This record gives sequence, structure tokens and C-alpha cells, in this order.
Amino acid sequence: MLQLCFRFDEFELDTESCELLRSGHHVKLERIPMQLLVLLLENPGKLVRREAIIEKLWGSNVFVEAEHSINTAVNKLRAILRDDSRNPRFIRTVVGQGYCFIAKVDVLEPVEARAHESSSGAADRQEIFHDLPSMLDNKFLVNSSTEEEPVESIDDPETIENKPDLQDASTVTIKKPSHSKVWMVAGFIGSLAALLIVVAIIYLPRRPEKVTQSQPEAGALHSVAVLPFRNLAQTPEQDYLVDGMTDQLTTNLARRTSLRVISQRSAMQYKGIQKPIQEIARALNVDAIVEGSYLRAGKQVRITAQLLDAHNDQHLWAQTYDESDKDLLAMQDQVTNDIAQQVAIALGSQFTRSKLRTANPRAREAYLRGRYFWNERTLAALTNSVKYYTVAIREDPTYADAYAALAEAYVLVSVYGGPDPSVPLWKAQYAAERALDLDSSLGEAHTALGAVKTDRDWDWAGAEKEYQRALQLNPDDPTAHHWYSLHLSRLGRTREAEIEIQRALALDPLSFIINTDAAETAYWARNPNEARTRVEAVLALNPNFAEAHLVKGKILEQLHQYKDAEAEFQTAKGLFGGGANIDALQAHAMALGGERAEALKAVQRLESEPLQAYVSGVDIGEVYCGLQQTDDAMKWLNLAYQRRDKGIDIVGIDPLFDGCRSDPRFNNLLNQLRLTPSKLPN
Repeated sequence: MLQLCFRFDEFELDTESCELLRSGHHVKLERIPMQLLVLLLENPGKLVRREAIIEKLWGSNVFVEAEHSINTAVNKLRAILRDDSRNPRFIRTVVGQGYCFIAKVDVLEPVEARAHESSSGAADRQEIFHDLPSMLDNKFLVNSSTEEEPVESIDDPETIENKPDLQDASTVTIKKPSHSKVWMVAGFIGSLAALLIVVAIIYLPRRPEKVTQSQPEAGALHSVAVLPFRNLAQTPEQDYLVDGMTDQLTTNLARRTSLRVISQRSAMQYKGIQKPIQEIARALNVDAIVEGSYLRAGKQVRITAQLLDAHNDQHLWAQTYDESDKDLLAMQDQVTNDIAQQVAIALGSQFTRSKLRTANPRAREAYLRGRYFWNERTLAALTNSVKYYTVAIREDPTYADAYAALAEAYVLVSVYGGPDPSVPLWKAQYAAERALDLDSSLGEAHTALGAVKTDRDWDWAGAEKEYQRALQLNPDDPTAHHWYSLHLSRLGRTREAEIEIQRALALDPLSFIINTDAAETAYWARNPNEARTRVEAVLALNPNFAEAHLVKGKILEQLHQYKDAEAEFQTAKGLFGGGANIDALQAHAMALGGERAEALKAVQRLESEPLQAYVSGVDIGEVYCGLQQTDDAMKWLNLAYQRRDKGIDIVGIDPLFDGCRSDPRFNNLLNQLRLTPSKLPN
């Protein structure tokens, strides 16, 4: 059987296998957008009317809501092709009529369908046929997988609000020993431990006990950190509940009081670590510390909490809550609200009591699991967080916090998740807008929209409005300050960027990524000595933090220590497991260090790779800037602009591109990006 294969720009479409390739790299596409693409490619340069689209995609005897269905399919296809409806490369809208495919299309010579293929190829095709989640109609799943997934993937997101009863979302895959003797011993020990816990709960005082000592002078204490509550049962399957309480209490204090509240990410560094309170307070730069414990045994839950003055280790307030686990999550919300209120009163701050975010316990549990994975900040964990947020939304379609959290997760997936950031950014936009429809007070949703407008739309003014609104709603959100700082750096507003990154650090002082980006902020501001001090402080805490090695290499290059820079890039490459962007950085350091022949070989290898793996044109362009071969550099940078490649939005500020700044074409590129044309540093 003969089949057609189309080529347009960097894409190829094989209609036999329904495989869409971008620069030789597989791109997943749903069935309906795939059929629409084939229809458009079969009629290049011609108007394809809406009636013809309906007939081809759904048939004449099937009723569809035409405007919504066609627009959804076109929007999905544009997102995959990275096409801008305002300035299209591929699909032009003919208002009221239909669509026209405007790019040059080559029809490759038909090939006979193969009778046999490898099992891996068959698996790849099966994956291509597997529908991606919708990006504009309840589109939530990440386009990446892990070896072990805790919940079932939601293949059809349109069922997110209508799907029958969900399997228990609390199910987590746990690998267990297989030997029966081990289980007998473990069972005996576990039973004994459970008995002791129950006895303790029965015989310990059951009524709430409250201890309040002398209060500090009004206004004397302005900042607080909530340390991870201890799980006294020491059962890993309850960790997400205990950490969820810590997270909720931190959020309540940040949103409902005037106190400066340290991010949970920094506080979590002290999980399971015994250190003096005053030492912890100095590291976090806070006046007060909240700590507590959580014990669940049988149908009883005991929660203790205490507030300490970090200057003198004095107890300011303490209370014990003995509760039933009948409505566990609602109880935890009530307790965290009460603790937050008591802490605010003890520290002389006003407190606005928050409403219960969702009455659906299954949705709440899924949300807490999503937050648990979100805080791990790896691609695998982010993938799991997205899945749990999806479950939460399916269980409660009005759960605004889950939509906002999903939006921020997708923004990070666009950074960690592979070559095509536009797809998760479309999903982030939808989730953020839905969150604001449900609750306009959620600053996190505005933070996600700011990232979308920066990274995908290059709408600098629109992004700034979103970040400022986010900070107006939640001034204690370190993520908002962090991402706003990166936005300001892109615009060359380095002083403002430094202020925002320092505000982020004040709220999340032990965050490795914020501290690393603080180093890069100084690097972008042409202050390499300060940048080096900052990044070395990160590596002193975590020698295996790959991003810090990457940034340190760029800083050393700025200090003209090219061999040392190459060594740092090599270390980063090992920790990251490779990457074309790191190969490009190594080649750039070679170019500046006088190793032109080696740099040319390296960049030529990158140029030959796109058919097998994604390489950003920005990476190739930066090497040619280092070699001062501006014709080659501008060819690749302009291609990166057209394709909206990763990194194109930092060319205005990053010293890696200094070798091209004297070329008028470089400033023309910055004008197209709506960035201020830059000048060579003095």
C-alpha cells in the first residue's frame, strides 16, 4: 500500500505511521488535530473551508458544535507547530471561511508500507496514536512518563468532570520484601508498635491542653518559620498528610497574616534533623519558630504545636489537639487554621480566618499528594504532581487551588520536560485562567500567567502586570518574587531584578535553585566576583546540584578562566546526564580560550544532530558568537526566533552573546523580541 509523506519547514509527517517529526524528533499529536493537519497538507496554499473540515474530521451525519470543535483542533495544532495566529508561519485564518496552510510543502516520494518492523517502532507508533490530553478543554497530563506511576493516567481529559468513581487516589506503589520470615518478624514488630501507640493515646490526656507564657511586646517579632511536623507513627504512607499539614499551616500564615513567613521548601531542609532552635532561626533569619508533631493510631489523631521565641528559646504558646479521624482532612484544615490564628495572636499580628478550600475529602487528599511531589522539584516528581492535581480537579471541578497548583507545575514541566515548552505552557495558561475564574484572589495563578507571557508570548508588559498582581495578592510567595526577578533580568533591569531575587531569598533562604539564580542574576549584571561567591555557597551546601555547576562554569568564563569553566560544564553534564546545551557551553568556552578548531568541531557536531535529537538554535548561535562568526550565528539565532526555541529570550542580557552585539542584525533580532537593543559592556 502506498502512503504519502509530507515535509514542511522543520517538520515531517508520515501518514502511514501517523508520526509527526520535528527535526527528526517525535512529536505527539491527538487524532483530530492529526487529521486536520493531513487535510491542510493535502491542500497547500488553498482555502480549506470549515464545512470541508467538519465533513473530513467528523462526517456529515455526526452533530458537532462546529465553532468550538474546529477552533479547539486548530489551537491544539498551532500549539504543537509553535505557530502564532497573529503572525502565522503555517496556518492562516480566513475569517468566517476556513484555514489556509501557507508554508511550502514538499510531498516526498511515496513508499510501500513495510510488512515488518521492530517491536520498538511498533511501540513508538502505538504511543503516537495514544491521544494527548486536550490543552483547551480540560487538558492536564504531562507528555512524559516515569517507570513507576502512583495513579492511573487520565487518557481522556474530557472525562475529568464526568468520570465514574475514581480508584483510591491514596494508592502508592510500594516495593516489599518477598520472604515470608521477614514478613512474620515485621508483622510482630509492627503489631507491638501499634499496640504501644494506642495505649499511649488512651492513657495520655484527651482534652486539648493549652500553654501560654508571657507574650512578647507588640510588634517585636515579625517573621516566622514552620518546621516540618514530626510523624511520630513513623509510617511513610502518612508522610504526605503530615507534610501537607506543614504546608497548609505555612500557607495560612503567609496568606492570612502580616508576618514574613519562610517558604516550606527552606523549612523542609530540617526534616528529621535535630538542631538547636536558635541555630535554625539564624539560618532562616526569623524571629519565631513553630514546631509540632502528628500521631495517628487507630481512629485517634493527636496533633501538638508550639511557638518559640527564637531569640531566647522561650515558649510563647503551645497546644495539643486530640481528634477523631472520622473526617480527617476537614479536621486538619480546622486545626491548621486554629494554629495559624493562635500564632498570629501570640506574635501580635492580625489574622483573617480562611474558608475550607474544598469539601471533597478525595479531592483534598489528591491535592496534598500533588503538593508533596511538587516540592521535590524533579521531572518525575512534577509528572506525579500533575497527575494528582488532575485527580483533585476531577473529584472537585471547582477546586481553585488545585487549578493554580497545576498551572505552576506545568510551568516547571516546560523547563524540565523536554524540547517543546509550548505545550505545557498552553496547559498552564488554561489551568491558571480557570483558577482565577473560580477564585480571583489566588496569586499563584497570576504567577503562572506571568511565566506563560514571558516564556511563550514575549509579552513583557503583560507578564509584569501578572507578577505585580501576584505579589499584591500574596507578598510572601517566594516563587512570585523569584520568577519576577528572572523576568526583570531578561529586560536588562538588573537592579530591580536583584531586589526581587533578594526578596525571594528572604522568604526561601535555603532554596538551592533560588540561590543559584541569585548567582546568575549577578552574572547577568556583569558582577562575576559576587556571582562566584554566591554559587560557591550553594555548592558548599549541595556539591551535586547540577544547575549550580552550570552557572559556575559561565561565571568562570566571564572571569576568563576558560579551562576551569570547561571542567565545571563537564561536571554539570555528568550530573544532568548530558545535554546539547551543555555541549554548546563547553564549545563556547573553547572558542574564547583560543581552542577554535575544537570549538568548530563541537558546533558542527551540534549542527548535524537535529535529525536525531532536539538542539536549540540558540545553543548553536552562542558558539558562533564566541567564534565571532556572526553570519553563522545570526542564521541560527533567527531560526531560533522563528521556531521559538528555548533560550531565545535571554540573548539580550547573557554575556554568551557579546561576540554578536556589534552586528546590526543582532539588534534587529532584539527589536523583534521587543527587547531594548543592547550595547557591549565597557
